[in-house]
Amino acid sequence: MGRRARWMRIIAGEARGTRLDVAGGSPTRPFLEMARGALFNSLAARVAGARALDLYAGSGALGLEALSRGARSAVFVERDRAALAALRDNIRRCGYQAEARVVAGDAMAVPETLAGEFDLVFVDPPFPGPPAWAENGDDVRLGGALAGILAPDGIVVLRLEGKTARPPAWDGLVPGRGRRYGRSGIYMYARSAGESR
Repeated sequence: MGRRARWMRIIAGEARGTRLDVAGGSPTRPFLEMARGALFNSLAARVAGARALDLYAGSGALGLEALSRGARSAVFVERDRAALAALRDNIRRCGYQAEARVVAGDAMAVPETLAGEFDLVFVDPPFPGPPAWAENGDDVRLGGALAGILAPDGIVVLRLEGKTARPPAWDGLVPGRGRRYGRSGIYMYARSAGESR
């Protein structure tokens, strides 16, 4: 198991200032506070009461930030063992055991197995290297799975690292605005108007 060598904190809300461990030696990478704060400020009123899904959860910073700012519930998907241990500790530290559910598995496969609708879906794949879908052509599969569990007015938030990274054309999802924070690109998607279950 990797050594926990890094940490960050919750920025705002009821768990503000709570320290989050990031598993050292795992492929996860922290979502820097400046970018995370800007992202949640842009989401604004969408967060309160939302059902959140945090794919490639790592430390759980995105889902836990959403819970701290008033989200109703959050599902965290992570497969790295060291990251899972840190994630579970972070959930306990923030006091969100009742609102949080941890799924140990592959972020590319788990969305197809989830029931219900999500108002916020965070997709923050590991770096370096391209996301798995860029290597094996799984755009259609992952995009379709996300569209299938996204609430009608829901938002998918994708973070990609690297100045040359380009957001995928996901089946069933319509890309919205994108912003850059240093080397990170943040992209928003909504469900296609004709997408139905």
